[in-house]
Amino acid sequence: MLKQRQSRGIEQPRAVQPAERFFTKAAEHYAAGRFEKARRNLQSVLDAAPGHAAAHFELAALARRTGASATALPHYVAALRCAPERPDYWLALATALLEAGRVAEARTIIERFLAQHGHADGARAIVMNFVNLAFAEALIHYTNNDDPQAEALLDLVIAIDETHAAATYYAGAVAARRNNLDLAFNLFSIAIFREPDNPEFFSGLGGFLTTIGDYNGAVSALQKAVELDPNLALAHSNLSGALTKRGEYDLALNHAKRALTINPNLAGGYVNLGISLKSLGSLTEAISAYDRAIDCEPGHVTAHSNRLFAKLYATDVSPAEYFRDAVTFGRRFADPLLRRRPFANDRDPTRRLRIGFVSADLCAHAVARFLEPVLERLDRNAFDLTAYMTRGTEDAVSLRLRGKFDAWHSIAGLTDNAAADLVETHAIDILVDLSGHSAGHRLLVFARKPAPIQATWMGHPATTGLTAINYRITDAVHDVPGTSDAFHTETVWRLPGVSATYQPPTDLPEVRRRAPFEDRGYVTFGVLNRFEKIGDHALRVWARILRELPDARLFMVVGGVEAPEVREHVQERLSGAGLPLDRVLLHPRVSLHPRVGPGYFDLYHEFDIALDSFPYNGGTTSCETLCMGVPFIALKGTHAAGRTGVAVLTAVGLQELAAETLEDYAACAVDLARDIDRLRAIRSGLRERVFASPLMNHVRLAEEVGDAFRTMWRRWVDAG
Repeated sequence: MLKQRQSRGIEQPRAVQPAERFFTKAAEHYAAGRFEKARRNLQSVLDAAPGHAAAHFELAALARRTGASATALPHYVAALRCAPERPDYWLALATALLEAGRVAEARTIIERFLAQHGHADGARAIVMNFVNLAFAEALIHYTNNDDPQAEALLDLVIAIDETHAAATYYAGAVAARRNNLDLAFNLFSIAIFREPDNPEFFSGLGGFLTTIGDYNGAVSALQKAVELDPNLALAHSNLSGALTKRGEYDLALNHAKRALTINPNLAGGYVNLGISLKSLGSLTEAISAYDRAIDCEPGHVTAHSNRLFAKLYATDVSPAEYFRDAVTFGRRFADPLLRRRPFANDRDPTRRLRIGFVSADLCAHAVARFLEPVLERLDRNAFDLTAYMTRGTEDAVSLRLRGKFDAWHSIAGLTDNAAADLVETHAIDILVDLSGHSAGHRLLVFARKPAPIQATWMGHPATTGLTAINYRITDAVHDVPGTSDAFHTETVWRLPGVSATYQPPTDLPEVRRRAPFEDRGYVTFGVLNRFEKIGDHALRVWARILRELPDARLFMVVGGVEAPEVREHVQERLSGAGLPLDRVLLHPRVSLHPRVGPGYFDLYHEFDIALDSFPYNGGTTSCETLCMGVPFIALKGTHAAGRTGVAVLTAVGLQELAAETLEDYAACAVDLARDIDRLRAIRSGLRERVFASPLMNHVRLAEEVGDAFRTMWRRWVDAG
């Protein structure tokens, strides 16, 4: 609550007897702490002199002092009406209105005061006192995530004092949280204009720019923040996050460590440290960093989700261990939020169903490329499709996807409660999560169970741990029947065919006419999967392959490898696994759609055979590899994250390239490299083979997904 102006005691009476006598007694009782007797005497004053301003004022102050604030407002109003020349009466009424949450009325009172007494002596001090009170109250509401009230209070402060830089900054922060991005940027910019040497303002702007995907702008702003204050831990932490997004993992790691040196209890610092370490393939260290974040802030949901996601990449984490952690997440964060009430959805089993999709990746992201062909082919007479976009910024892909839905809603600026309410208002029948524990997820919306049927699909190759989600949509190759069901809180729903189909970009370049080995005289293996997906077991198997093929080379794409520190880290891992560095070509990551220079797909022309990563397989990369005419060798893992390779190869009829064991993996790669005629035969017509496979049979997948939705619905209807 607001820190109210402390009363100096009962004021000396201005009325005549008998009011004066009662007022004097009230002052004596007040001084002695006999507040009820003081109140009765002040009421006697008003009985004798109803227009006694001081009595009204002191009764109001006494009511607030004794916890009866609701009765204070009428007396403050009466006091002001009786003595409008008193500036302190104006301030007291406006302050009491703020306490009561009646911000608009408080604003009206202070504006009237300015209009009537703005030029009087002491008026400015009165106003600034009120501004300080309002700003303090705004910060309380901001900290408590009460954005509507914080916004109203900050608007009030700015309306009275347009030069109030801090209020402008926090108004920008509220606008950002409410997804009013243009307003947020403008307010941040104005605040910085007002106080160009305030490092916290630059830090906040940098965090905002990171959120909307302007990583270059974010880095610039955050570098300015740490220049102004080298000991601002939050700025170093945010800078780490922005640099990671740009693939500058060495600098990101350094700034995360710097943040934690300054503030060893900064949970966000450990989260960003974990992200940097994971990007460099240091999974054990990354998980430890997330553990530290949770130690600092046990309720840090992002730290818990990142930790779960990282465990899918870790060689030494079993499906059983991951499952236990996911269940713990669900019990702690999701189960207490479950709404238990009957749904009003029309139970007609044959009617058109309302399907909602929740994702941060309805933009230039791999998920969108797999989802779009299904959206285009779902039976729109049977299904009404609604998108719930959780990312604040949208791009050209988002604009195109909008046309695939019957309705599109951004929920980036909504609380989980508000988003769940919105879904329920739309009477969604089946709500589909496309993120799992990946970035931008809104699992705690699903935890509230706003739709009678909820499913997770595509975005996360494992259980979410939420009992509120009924199904995980997959297939029998990713999740072998009888092996993965026990590691899910959801019912595993296996589609008859593949669980995702690939849609290549429209500007897919031609396949290389001659394989590289034809010109070089030796076979080159290639790895385009992210470095964090590559476990030490994979590196050791690749080293074995190169030992058995003394002339072979390994082409690897590694993000940030152009930086000496990252290159040193990567080479240390490679050499430790036995890989000969003189036969390994490290190449920086390339954008999928570069404006100039060689493009991403040109990298596939550099090698003859691809090596799939494990324990976490490639997904989109595996599809692209085959489309570019390059076969790949995969290991059959024990859980979905490690079985995408075999799923893709099975879909195109090349399951013989999927190995059961590490020894088989190495032998498969060596045999293919030595059998030049077989390699030529597999590469020849491989793109056409992919295009004719179930991997690109979008019509079939849409039918099977539609059948799944209808069957899920009938089961719910039948269950009553």
